[in-house]
Amino acid sequence: MKTKILKTGLYFLLSCFLLTACQKEETFNRNGNGKVSTDDGTQLKADAQNSINQTVAANTAFGKNFNTAFSKTFNVNSQSVTNKISLPLNLITVVSKLPFFSALTAAVVKTGLASTLASPDFKETVFAPIDAAFAKLPAPFNNAANINAITDQSQIDALKNILLYHVLGTEVLSKQIASGRSSTTTLKPVGSSNDNTVYLSKEYGLLALNGNTLVLIPDLVLSNAVVHVIDNVLAFPSQNIAQIAVGNSGLTVLVAALVKTNLVGVFQNAGDFTVFAPTDAAFAKLPAPFNTAANISAITDQTQIDALANILKYHVIASRYFSLDFGFFGTVTTIAAAPNNTLIGLLGLNRAYVKGDQNKTFAYAYPANILATNGVVHVVNQVLQP
Repeated sequence: MKTKILKTGLYFLLSCFLLTACQKEETFNRNGNGKVSTDDGTQLKADAQNSINQTVAANTAFGKNFNTAFSKTFNVNSQSVTNKISLPLNLITVVSKLPFFSALTAAVVKTGLASTLASPDFKETVFAPIDAAFAKLPAPFNNAANINAITDQSQIDALKNILLYHVLGTEVLSKQIASGRSSTTTLKPVGSSNDNTVYLSKEYGLLALNGNTLVLIPDLVLSNAVVHVIDNVLAFPSQNIAQIAVGNSGLTVLVAALVKTNLVGVFQNAGDFTVFAPTDAAFAKLPAPFNTAANISAITDQTQIDALANILKYHVIASRYFSLDFGFFGTVTTIAAAPNNTLIGLLGLNRAYVKGDQNKTFAYAYPANILATNGVVHVVNQVLQP
């Protein structure tokens, strides 16, 4: 769809209206516990760095406990695990005997994959969720006992697809994964677009999958596989960005704006987008007619519609960025009209921060990293201003 050329004066007028509305809020809630001042970018960076440091330290501590359990269980030197020395143990032997993988073992057995994982010819990569990862899922997928009790074939088939989404077709060590953003294809059969792809973010000593899942222990090298231990069960996307927005009761104004500007179709199609999705509360801070779904739906002035379209495009990047990908005050280019089309991003773990050129504060993105078949959605608490 061709973008209509905006009239400079009217676009500037709308931007001023939106900026004035946003200036009314001096602070925003960073984490549900406190307020962040308008000049608090430095503190946000410090908080983000501290979070990374704490996560790396926690992963190191978990790794020590894991190595100790591994060495005791299999009577091997713990340094063999730490130093990524190839161990004469197959994958199914390791996950079935270690205390961290009872749910994964149950799932492998239930779906008939045990013999495959025991084969010396397997030679693939597995992202292995620990029991605490399965515990976050709804029943009956949340623990070994419930998984063992499953009899519904459709649930078994779904569980098998989930497991295959954790498997890469070749052995891949962490050092072979490029720094920054990348993606890889899993063994899950293709259902909808990109539902068998895992997106990787490798930054600051961390390796994240699909934004929110962290590798706790990389490179457990076994006789028939490379294993990366992870803290969540990976969920492949089943909806596109438009469907995610429509299904979120807190994004009704955004949906109305997408409909009014004929942008819904863009986010129904295949692609790779990052969308910052302002909540209804964020739009409510704007002047009429841009503050409610009803008011936006009633707009008939084409110049207002065109200006609104450009504001929406300022919330879209034509590439997937998960929260860890933004770095410290990294600049990203949106699909809005140049030259006022860049944002400043600040990383967070399972959240992010983003600032438009004319916003006084960083918008808080949470929930972040909502994976779609055609991109990723970050829900933000401000309308971003070019």
